[in-house]
Amino acid sequence: MKLEDVQHLLPEMAQLIADLIGLPKALKLIEAWGGTTFPISKNKRRDGQIRYEALAEVVGVDAANVLTRHFGGEVLSIPRCAVAMREVRDRMMRSEFDKETREHPASHAVNLLARRYQMTERNVWMVLKKADQVSETRQEVLF
Repeated sequence: MKLEDVQHLLPEMAQLIADLIGLPKALKLIEAWGGTTFPISKNKRRDGQIRYEALAEVVGVDAANVLTRHFGGEVLSIPRCAVAMREVRDRMMRSEFDKETREHPASHAVNLLARRYQMTERNVWMVLKKADQVSETRQEVLF
């Protein structure tokens, strides 16, 4: 599964961040601070430099520089991206289920996934029954 497959599920701010620094680094930022606000400094005073260093530690110096140039002086609201993250998890579960059921019964695979993802077997079965969320073009929405 490629991360780009779920990019259409990201909120607007997350897509903007991904456009600026790339999806893998944007996901690192979301994983570290999703659901919080982060003041992006202009990197001129000591407290701003400390925040810049914390940002660079998560996304790297180049990406931190890009974010500082684009959002410097603003408070960035970093989305949790729960829908996209859940879709990534669900796709991984379906893929792992397919691999496991080549050698083991479905009940064994579901039990394994339930423990691995800390879910009930019932919820695993519900995930397995769902289809991937795919992006739709504007034309498809019309019909």
